[in-house]
Amino acid sequence: MDHVGSFHRQAGLLFRQLMEHSSSARVRMLLDYMARHELNLEKSIAAFRADSPERVLSSWFKYTHDEDIFAPLRAVDPEADLPFDDVLDLAVELDAKLVELYEEMAERSASAEIKDIFNSLLLQEMKEKQKLIRSALGLLDI
Repeated sequence: MDHVGSFHRQAGLLFRQLMEHSSSARVRMLLDYMARHELNLEKSIAAFRADSPERVLSSWFKYTHDEDIFAPLRAVDPEADLPFDDVLDLAVELDAKLVELYEEMAERSASAEIKDIFNSLLLQEMKEKQKLIRSALGLLDI
């Protein structure tokens, strides 16, 4: 949970940095939306963590996710002036990394309770992805 919270925090920071360097009002609106979106997800993960029983939070996994979910964040120059499509592609890629992480963790969960938690996080992330795409498409209509 800490790893995912940190991921959302870093993604939000990247989007705010990109917003400062964007020359397009439409891209700045998208980046602002995405920065707020990541902040909300970070808060959601923190609340989820606070509401979860300690026995669940202290569960041990022999498995660690093989793919670095932070790699797409590091691959972006925070001072770049990205076009709308590249920003949207980045957002979709970040969501895909989390979906993949949650799917793998649910698959490898030793207990039904932990599997349910990761499946719940997976469902939430998929809903957030749909919401993000709808909002981005709405910005294209402006």
